[in-house]
Amino acid sequence: MEHIRYDQAGGVAILTMQRGKANPLNHAMLAELLSAVEQSAGDPAVQALVLASDRPRFFCPGFDVTEVFRYDRAQIHEFLNLFGRLMDRIHFFPKPTVAALNGQTYAGGALLALCFDFRLMAEGSYGFALTEVNIGVRLPESVFFLLANAAGIPLARRAFLTGDPILPAEGLAAGLYHALVPEDQVRAKSVELASYLASKPAATYVAIKEKILAATGHRRLNPQENWIDVDAWFTPEAEAMKRKLAEKLAAGKA
Repeated sequence: MEHIRYDQAGGVAILTMQRGKANPLNHAMLAELLSAVEQSAGDPAVQALVLASDRPRFFCPGFDVTEVFRYDRAQIHEFLNLFGRLMDRIHFFPKPTVAALNGQTYAGGALLALCFDFRLMAEGSYGFALTEVNIGVRLPESVFFLLANAAGIPLARRAFLTGDPILPAEGLAAGLYHALVPEDQVRAKSVELASYLASKPAATYVAIKEKILAATGHRRLNPQENWIDVDAWFTPEAEAMKRKLAEKLAAGKA
């Protein structure tokens, strides 16, 4: 795989994102990540899963807008369905999962992180943000439930309506993060937590996890449903915001 490195350490599968400066998500990277997640789920030697980044100060900024913003409707539909399948597979992964957030975690990167059982975040001023409102893209209510269940309704409402980042201390207080750790220890501490969770009786852990998901209103993604409003990517408002952002990127200002 080009964009995902797959390692195992003591029964923990560690998927490390390694694309570009900050791990922007494109179609190829999502496909590799889904394949690695499926491999981990089906491997009896794997008892837990960690998603990490080897890019300093960045976990993931979300979609690669230089690529995704050029997609037509059919391509957007395919891309978002792939992303939805990945979210669903991680969210309902039949083993413990931990996201190792070593830095900025935005948009699609934040959505992925919300699908994990636990999240560790680097100490400092790194943000966790759902910035889709800034480009005129409407997220589905199922995504609101993810953040509301992780951090509470008031914080989720603020995050969705403003696009402003949740800082580490605030996220820890709200329950979004299991712990804050030094940036250079995020990966190791996440593997340590995953190993601890893997020491629990496996069938019992999964059964309790499934009950928690059911009790908090989560359900499996229906592949026949469009989990996000594709039309929202092509409204005049969204198109104008995408052009504005593309101009900033071209000028090196975003």
